[in-house]
Amino acid sequence: MLLKARSVDATHGPIVKKIILYALPLLISTLIQKLFNAVDIVVLGNMADGVAVAAVGATTAIVSLIVDSFIGLSSGTKIIFSRHFGAKNEEKIKETEDTSLILGVVLGFAVAVFSIIFAPWFLEITKCPEDCFDAAVLYIRVYCCSAPAIMIYNFGSSVLTASGDTQRPLYYIIAGGVLNAVMNIILCLLLTEKVLAVAIATASSQLLCAVLVVFRLCKMEGLGKLVIKNIRFSWQSLGKILRFGLPLALNHALYPIANLQIQTAINDYGVSAVAGSSAASTYDAILSAFASPFGTTCSTFMGQNFGAGNEKRAKKSFWNCLWLALVVGAVGGIGFFMLAKPVLLPLVLGSDAAAVEFGHCKMFFVAAFYWMPALNSVFSNSINAYGYSIITSLSSIVCIFGFRMFWMREIYNPWHHMQLENMEGFKWLMACFTVSWAILLIFNIVFQMIAGQIAKKKGLKQI
Repeated sequence: MLLKARSVDATHGPIVKKIILYALPLLISTLIQKLFNAVDIVVLGNMADGVAVAAVGATTAIVSLIVDSFIGLSSGTKIIFSRHFGAKNEEKIKETEDTSLILGVVLGFAVAVFSIIFAPWFLEITKCPEDCFDAAVLYIRVYCCSAPAIMIYNFGSSVLTASGDTQRPLYYIIAGGVLNAVMNIILCLLLTEKVLAVAIATASSQLLCAVLVVFRLCKMEGLGKLVIKNIRFSWQSLGKILRFGLPLALNHALYPIANLQIQTAINDYGVSAVAGSSAASTYDAILSAFASPFGTTCSTFMGQNFGAGNEKRAKKSFWNCLWLALVVGAVGGIGFFMLAKPVLLPLVLGSDAAAVEFGHCKMFFVAAFYWMPALNSVFSNSINAYGYSIITSLSSIVCIFGFRMFWMREIYNPWHHMQLENMEGFKWLMACFTVSWAILLIFNIVFQMIAGQIAKKKGLKQI
């Protein structure tokens, strides 16, 4: 087998080798998950029409806001669990795991109800084109019915990855992805409403992944084993999860909130722009496979080594994760941009030349500069590992939420109102992503240095 299922002990052994062994399954699983998610768009592009593609694309920022922001809480679990795992504190590990899964179930049902009720309102404020409005509402409602499964999977997966096991979540993503792809094709052949078909397929795959993660936790040996009949809720553990997770949840929420105004502006350019942007976003999401794994690896390796009292090894883990993220992010992003116009975008959009042009424009400003999100992921996760997750939220408030709002109001809108040609105005709109990443990178470098100095003088933040 390419990858033999096993846990990686971050506190001993050659650092670079162990980082790669830990990060590679994360990279592959994220890549496979995004590729299978892209099947939704590809199937719609070939079995439906551009309106169906636009319907799913118009929901991207909204779904991210509603679902992904709550997933940020699971990062709090990862920070706490990795520290306790490094310290081999069995009681704290059990409390954290049980409380996280209960929290995931409660949040999941809350998200599902909220989404069903408010989906039309979110689409109205983002000025979703009328042609695809009803289909977009349907997609959000069906997809978000799987929110309990999404939350359970993410909290459970956080426990597995924090304990050093990134390989089994890879297998679960593959299983869910295969189910999603097969059901996409079958349901699109059976149902006349293609958007409903892909929504059901995606929700079903999320349910399968959640079941597999829970099953694995129940079968674990030693630290982290889940005993459902003995599961208990701890207010103390909840407080710690919220203490570290809420700033990260806010961080996750800020991106889609800031992007809602951008999505609204994209919608103003018409169905071709929405379809092209949606296709580009699909590939941008795939690129997250090259940006996020080394950030997650950095958080776990630093957390486990802090728990074991080995601060020197934690710092070495950070620097190795940083240069690996830069190389992988740059190669992946530039490669995707070079293939965008001749291969990737036509694969989704077919012969829609106008949509391809809009998509290519977005991929220049996003994909070609994806090494910046890769570096930001490592820097922010290192700050979180020090115990200062509030800092990463503050930097996102300023650099992502605040700056993008400023850009839209003070830079983009004046140019847009000068009646520029569509593509010229669209370029100014897309540049917002690149510039905000650059500013965030500067902030993260400064704050990481500050967090390191505080830890050196006053010791690590206690969990």
